Amino acid sequence: MQKYGGIEKGYPNIRKQFGKLATYFQLVRPFTLISPLLAGLLGVLASTSDFNFDIVKTCIYVGVTLTLAQATGQVINQYADFELDRIVKPYRPLPSGIISKEEALGLAWLMAIVSIARAFTVTDLFGLVTVVLIFFAVFYSLSPFSPRRIHPVLNILWMAVSRGLIPMFAVWSIYGTWQEALPYALLAFVWVLGFQSTKDIEDADGDKKFGIKTVFISYGYNGLRALMIGSLCYYIAVTAYFSKWLMLLLVPLGIFAIFAVKKKSRFTENNLGWFGYYLGLGLIFVFMFLSSRLGF
Repeated sequence: MQKYGGIEKGYPNIRKQFGKLATYFQLVRPFTLISPLLAGLLGVLASTSDFNFDIVKTCIYVGVTLTLAQATGQVINQYADFELDRIVKPYRPLPSGIISKEEALGLAWLMAIVSIARAFTVTDLFGLVTVVLIFFAVFYSLSPFSPRRIHPVLNILWMAVSRGLIPMFAVWSIYGTWQEALPYALLAFVWVLGFQSTKDIEDADGDKKFGIKTVFISYGYNGLRALMIGSLCYYIAVTAYFSKWLMLLLVPLGIFAIFAVKKKSRFTENNLGWFGYYLGLGLIFVFMFLSSRLGF
């Protein structure tokens, strides 16, 4: 078993203080929830020049809604990959036996229901978009729609649409227009397209055994890096085309991720390339907010 100090040692220590609450915290993979939370808090503000209590309240509602949708997908993924995680990540709550598959599934459906119900209190359109997000989150891992056993390109396209394209249109649907959202949606889409597959490196042994098709398994490090470089070049081209120059601040982080995919992270269960990817995904919403305020 690979050693991940921050995960293997950190959560047991937290669990001693907070009990099962720490297990649920681990189950939803909190680092991955930063991006949807920022999408709500800052993405909604980017689409309006007004600022008042009602708008702040809406930002919080949207952030919580998107965070719960993301958390639903994370839990469903671990539910579906129970046997796989026994091979590659046996310290996780399900393969380690800390909680049952049934309990995890119940938590996932509870979060999905709350997320959808919360979304429809914002606007009907945002509610419908959230239903689509939940569909992508759930059926990425579960049959009969899961793309993971069909083709690696379909696998990564599914993730790019669900974690890049749709969330951007979701946050702009409340006060803005799809035309205003389009440049940022394309940037988020291509960022996920290029860098999401860094997550699959540590899972390669289990993915091969269970027939999951990823860019890394199919094309190796060279293919993965080619995808990352090509996507980063396209990211720069989209930025230039729409004159969203502030978004170029993410380019150094993308370069870091390209060179860091073989370096293990001390504090997460994946490599530093994956860390750079998720950090960048969150920063997209920060820079989008600043870009909308500064006008470039």
